[in-house]
This record gives sequence, structure tokens and C-alpha cells, in this order.
Amino acid sequence: MVSEALSLLVFLATIVAINARIIDETVVALVGLTAMVVLAGYRPDDAFHAVDWNVIMILLGMWMITAYLNRAGFSEAVVRFVSRRVRDYRLFLVYLMLIAGFISMFVDNVLVILLLGSMVIEAARRNGANIGLAVLMIGFSANFMGTALLMGDLPPQLLHSVAGAEFLDFIWSRGKPSSFPLLTITFLAVTGLMYFLFIRREPSMLQLPETSSSGVGADRRLLNISVFFFAATVAAMALRPLLGVPLGFITIAGASLLALTVEVWRRLGGRVPSFEEIIGDVEWRALMFYALLFSLVGGLEESGVLRRAAEHLQPYVQAGGVAAYTVFYWVTGLLSTMIEHDALLLTFLYIVRNAANLAGVDAWPLYWAMAWAATLGSNATIVAAPALYVAVTMAEKAGHRISPREFLRYSLTYATASLVIHYLLTLPLWGT
Repeated sequence: MVSEALSLLVFLATIVAINARIIDETVVALVGLTAMVVLAGYRPDDAFHAVDWNVIMILLGMWMITAYLNRAGFSEAVVRFVSRRVRDYRLFLVYLMLIAGFISMFVDNVLVILLLGSMVIEAARRNGANIGLAVLMIGFSANFMGTALLMGDLPPQLLHSVAGAEFLDFIWSRGKPSSFPLLTITFLAVTGLMYFLFIRREPSMLQLPETSSSGVGADRRLLNISVFFFAATVAAMALRPLLGVPLGFITIAGASLLALTVEVWRRLGGRVPSFEEIIGDVEWRALMFYALLFSLVGGLEESGVLRRAAEHLQPYVQAGGVAAYTVFYWVTGLLSTMIEHDALLLTFLYIVRNAANLAGVDAWPLYWAMAWAATLGSNATIVAAPALYVAVTMAEKAGHRISPREFLRYSLTYATASLVIHYLLTLPLWGT
């Protein structure tokens, strides 16, 4: 019998320690899971089976494919593409914000920042612009659009795991436009607002950093091959209901075929990255952290904590309408400014799903409200979104320290505008 009180205590202590960021969050989660097993009576095999390994495989497969894109010179190709179309630094930054946002629909947001961040920092330095503003805008944009489609960030994959969302549900769901079109509208509006408030004051002259002329040229075939397998994998994910196989299998299959193609090419004398190098580019620590989150929330499920919470929330979920949508949206949004948003969303999704099952109602309006609010609110602080920590660290390594005041000036403006605009846009569609 899993102790309800002890499992809840261990879970809350783990979340607090993760937010403190004194010790690596993966280590904290691992210690928290161990404590839940030892102190609360959570069985190790139950902890293992609580992990949605399909989601972990989705992440692994997409990271492997993205690693090939990165090694092929994808970021240099993007910068060259933009530089041919603009001669103004401010527009250059806006273009890269848009590209970062839309790429993050398919690629983990941390990786998007790693792909584009160094280029943006160097461009800002060369043009005498604000490095902190530049790299943070890329970070905010990458974090923003990760929930627009199924394979981008963890929140949409949690919707697939907990609520059964499919690829096309993120475009059109329940006879209404859903995540992709609505987030795109909000994203464009917020980007325009950021230009008006901050970016238009930056220098207009554009002097780009030099990119490796051999980087894209020598790897053009690898880039084309990687893009082909990436596009084929995305198409197969969209057709998953017809194919009848898990999404994790699709992404791993795409990554495996790409790896096989490149390895054969390498054996024939091609100067391409080895599979060992690609595996080294995968963020194994993040995969482990996500698996541990599933196990920790599984402990709450096993102990009955989530069931008890669902029973308390059942009347509010059953009532639905504007009030329920508003409460769940803003509570999730505000909490996600202070708590790691993936852990928060996973816990809330389980609770609302259980409450909706008890009430016999459709929980999708609340699922969307929580997923959107958790993502948008997480742009407020480093604690809530690990991707922003990467952006700040990159700026510091480049010699520009982003002070807490500077960070909050941009982050609170961006997060608040995102939450308000998206709430006003989605309430008539999903809150009534």
C-alpha cells in the first residue's frame, strides 16, 4: 500500500528542489523517486511502468534526426536564407524569432536555441545591439510554439499520452481550430508587440557573422538527406491513426533509416558524422528527467492522491463553461511562472482527466487551456522553462551577463502579453 501522505510530501519536496536549481534537476528527480519507493512504499516495477516510453521514444527519435540536421549545417543554412532577404538587423532578429518559433513545432526548444543562439549572439555583437534582448527573444519564441504541434515539446506529447491527442488534433479538434492556428495567431501578435516595444530601438545596420563556407556546401547532401527523412517522419506521424503504430516507433524508424543511410555513405568514404557522434548529441539527461517525471506522478496516481484531487475538482470540471476555462487557464498560467511547467502540466492533466471521467464530461477545453497556459506562462522565469536557462547561459559564455532586472523586463512583458492575448483569442472558441 502506497502511503498517500508520504508520496505527496516526497513529490512536493522534489518539485521545490527542482525549482531551486541548486542541484541538477535530473539528480533531484532521481533522488525523489528513490525516496518515494523507500519511504512511501511505491513499488519499483510500478514506477517503471508509469513511464510512457512511447513519449520517450518520440523525443529520442526526433533528437537523433535533429542531430543530423545540426551536423549538416542547418543553422548556417537558416542564417544564409534570412541574410539574402533582409538588410536590417531588426528585421533579421524578427525573422529568426519566427523561424525559431516554427522550427520548435518539430524540434525540442532547447535544441532550437542551441542551433540559432550562437548566430544571434554574434550578429548582435557585430552590430552593437543588445545581446541579452536578442538571445532571449529567440528563447521565448522557441519556448512559445513548442505546443503548436505534436512533436515539438513535451506538453503536446503529454496530451498524446494522457488524453490521446493525435497529430491532426493540434490543427483542428472538436470542430474548432486548435493549437497550431491559435498559437500561430498569438505568436505573430506577440512578436509584433515585442518589435514595437523593444526591437525597433535596436541598430538598423546589419553585419552578419561569417559562416563556414564549407559547412553547408560540403554537407549539402547530408542536409538534403536529413531534411528528407525529417519530412517523411513528420508525414508518417500525421498518418499514425491509419498506420496503426505508436508515434515512438515512427520517430525511431525515421531516425534509424536516416542513421543507416548515413552509415552506409560513411563506409563508402563519405565525410559525414558517425553514429557515435550523433548519439553524443542526444540530451540523455533530459530524457531521463522526463521519464522520472512520469514515475513521480505515477506514484501520486498509485497512492490515490490524484484520485482525491479529482474528486474535489469534479464539480468545477463538470460545470465547464467560461468560469471553468478561465480558472484552469489562469491558475495553470500563474503557477507555471514559478514551477517547472512540464511537471505541473503532467500532474494537472492526470487530475482533470480523472475528474472528467468521474463527471462524465469532455475535458478537452480544459486540456487545451492548461497546455497553452503552462507553455506561455513558463516564459516568465528561468525556473519554469529550462530552455531559457540555456539562453541565459549562452549569453554569459559570450561575455554578456543578463541581470535579473533585464531578464524580467523582457520575460514578464512577453509572458503576460502571450497569456492575455491567447486567453482573449481562445475563450470564445473553447471557453463557451
